[in-house]
Order: sequence, then C-alpha cells, then structure tokens
Amino acid sequence: MDNGVVATIPLGVVVLLVLILCLGGLAVGWAAAGRRWRRKIARHDQATAARLHGLLRALPFAALVVDANGEIYAQNEAAGTVLASFGHSDAAPLTIDAAVGRVIKSGAPEMLELRQPGSERPLQVAVAPPEMGETAVSCALVTIQNTPLSARQTQIYRQLISAIGHELRTPLTAVMGHAEIIGSCAIEEEALWRRSLAFVTTEVERLARLVEDLLHLSRLDTAAPRLRPANLRLIAEEAISTLFDTAQEQNVTLILQANNGLPRVQADADRIRQVFLNLVDNAIKYAPDSVVTIQLAAQDQAVRVDVRDTGPGIAAADLAHIFEPFHRGPVDSAARGTGLGLTIVKSILDQHHASIHVTSEPGAGTQFTFSLPTAG
Repeated sequence: MDNGVVATIPLGVVVLLVLILCLGGLAVGWAAAGRRWRRKIARHDQATAARLHGLLRALPFAALVVDANGEIYAQNEAAGTVLASFGHSDAAPLTIDAAVGRVIKSGAPEMLELRQPGSERPLQVAVAPPEMGETAVSCALVTIQNTPLSARQTQIYRQLISAIGHELRTPLTAVMGHAEIIGSCAIEEEALWRRSLAFVTTEVERLARLVEDLLHLSRLDTAAPRLRPANLRLIAEEAISTLFDTAQEQNVTLILQANNGLPRVQADADRIRQVFLNLVDNAIKYAPDSVVTIQLAAQDQAVRVDVRDTGPGIAAADLAHIFEPFHRGPVDSAARGTGLGLTIVKSILDQHHASIHVTSEPGAGTQFTFSLPTAG
C-alpha cells in the first residue's frame, strides 16, 4: 500500500550528484579565479611594457626591442619614423630581423649599416642582447643612428648600450619568469602567484625610476639653468623634509647646520634642490643606521656645502667612477637605485660652473663638497 512515498533514490546516486555539483562549483570558481589572476598579470605586463616604452623615449636616438620572431615589443618615436621609411610599422626590416636572430642565438652584439630609402647616408645600427647571465634571452635591443660616430662617440655609445642592456635585464627577466608561471602554475597556488606579482611590481617601479632619471638628464641637456638669487638654507630644508620619512625607515638621523645670516647664492633653486635630494638620498641608501649632516657655511664669495655620513664609506678604486652613468660599486644592488643619481648631481653643478669633490675612507663615512657663488 502506498504510504505517501512517491519515489526513492539510492544513496550512492545522491552522493554522486552532490560530488558532481561540488566539482562543477569548484571548476567554475577556479575558472573565475584564473580569469582574475590573468587580468592582474596582463595589467602588470602592460605596465612593464609602458615603462619600457618610456625608457626608450628618453633616448636621443631611434631604439626598439625586437623579439626572436622579428616582432617589435617596444620602440620610441624616432624608431617608428625610421621604420616607416622602410614601409614597416609592426616588424623590423629583414636585415635587422636576421641580425636580431643571430644576436639572440650567439649572445654577441653586432654593428651593421642599413641604407635608408631615398638617402645616400647609411644608418648605423647596433643590435645587442640584454645581459641576462645564464638565462636564455628571446629579444634584443636595436639602436639606430643617422650619422657616423667618432671614435669617442662610439666608445660612449657602446658603453650606453651596454649599460641600458644591463638595466633592462631584471625587468625582462621578471616578465619572462612570469610568463612561465602562467603556463605552469596551478590556480590554487595563490602564494606563488602573489610572490611573482610582487616581484614584477618592484621591477616596474625600478624601471619607472630609471625612466624618470633618464628624462631628467635629457631635460638638463636641452634647457639652461635659470639662475636667480636663492635661499640655500631653505632649499636644503625642503630636501630634508622630503626625505624625512625615508630616513626614519632606515634609522638615519638628518642634521642641518647653517650659519646665521647665510648669504643668498646665484643658482637654479629647483635644480640645486635636486642636488640635495640626490646626495642625501644616496647617503640614506648606503649608510643606514647612521648620521647624515648637511653643513652650509659662508666662505669668501661663496657658500660651501658639505654632505657627509657616518656610513661604510667608498672604496678608493670606486671613487674615480662614482659620477659615471650607471656606475655601481661592489656593495650595490639593483634595488638600491638607478646608477644615475650622482651623474645628475654632477651635470647640474657643471651647469652652475661648480665642481664637486668627494672624500671617503672605508669604515669612516663619505663627504661630498661643493660651493656656489653668492648673489650680487
């Protein structure tokens, strides 16, 4: 007799249906999480590419990054103009493409000449791989010059290409490593994904600082300083205020010493502020847990500036090179700076017809000294 039970479902079937529903839910969740992570990765890769474009735009000649397939990963406007003259927009000419393939395979840079349509003057083309250590590379940096270079220019040019290739190493390694993670990481390995994203973010920020410093150097070369009577003490105080939090993080004490009635100096206030910022920031980075003193003192018809720290000092072998672009001592690391801070300092002071001197002793700190003429 029917007691109101319409039908019965075996327990095994019920369990199977529940498992199917759970697995389906997990699959949908994993797919949605995967899409979110891929969108994050795409944004980081786009940011890296944008910074690389900015870096190339800061160069005073045509420059582009080409991959093993001859496709252009990044380029500046000058490179776009040159490629357009060959009838190309999204790929390198065959001659450059072939050179890129050889350079990627051999790891050795190449120099070649390329004749532009309608021009009798050959273009000077350099193809160089970024320095990646033992890591395989799949792209090359290509630079194009319109005029032949002198021996000295060639030397500087090669040093610049080598330095830029070195600076591109870490962000390109990050992008390549991140691409490998996309292909090999399971969606539930969230911790690994997050570490990779944090690493890429750090490298994008470092590339941004490099771009900003290169643009700063470029602006220094194209615009003369605006010399006006300036309050040097106020400029120093503004720089110290800007770096106060950074100094606290590194347990660095900042001290300003200035004579009463300090005369005004003839200077470009914005650029001299950058000098203070770079010198003090440099001291904070290389001398944590120390004291950094900025001393201003009237001397003859000038104001003398001393910036000294109580840090580890600089080795004698490095002192002669510290103002060179991208120079880094043996204790430096890629995360500390761009290698252009002191180059900018020297360029600004050169424009003010002021020289800068550095004295240092390992274990006893470092002191930078320069003087600016008084106004009037």
